[in-house]
Amino acid sequence: MSFKLFLASTIAAQAVLCAAAPAFAASLDDLVAAAKKEGKLTTIALPHDWCGYGAVIDGFKAKYGLEVNELNPDAGSGDEIEAIKANKGNTGDQAPDVVDVGLSFGPSAKKDGLLQPYKVSTWDSIPDSAKDADGNWYGDYYGVMSFGINKDLVKESPADWADLLKPELANAVALAGDPACRLPAVTLPRLAKPVSASSRTSSPRATSSR
Repeated sequence: MSFKLFLASTIAAQAVLCAAAPAFAASLDDLVAAAKKEGKLTTIALPHDWCGYGAVIDGFKAKYGLEVNELNPDAGSGDEIEAIKANKGNTGDQAPDVVDVGLSFGPSAKKDGLLQPYKVSTWDSIPDSAKDADGNWYGDYYGVMSFGINKDLVKESPADWADLLKPELANAVALAGDPACRLPAVTLPRLAKPVSASSRTSSPRATSSR
């Protein structure tokens, strides 16, 4: 049995995608026993200062006495999906058991056959719009998109995406991290069609943005 099921069932604050493996229905006791037999959980892209993951991971290790193999804490959603693809069929230390990616990555990862269905104990309380009906992914937290502005350089703050196209902001707009593999890249096409600056993004980040 894959250790990924155990984490998904015990960390309620995480938005989870489970890498592909045979579907498994078991009690929590069965999951705990299987996890201890495997002895290790491999995660990726879970920085300790993001969404309280540091405390969650420490508490998980203390409660169950299991090792958590943390791969590339600063990876983006695209990196996480590529790690699953590169290690498909691999049960070694480089194969993620569970990932936290942007909501938009859930359906595509399911389509590519990268996920394992599993429904957490609170499944019925998750809105249908924030989960896959078959249990391949779910969202359990969201971030609010916002503009960070250096007021020493920008006197008039943008109020909407369309404002970023104003001539006075030419060469003055930047995205954090690598836009090729992080959720902000998803927002770029929206600059051509204004949307609310307070647009929210769920994270299954499928469980999932950074």
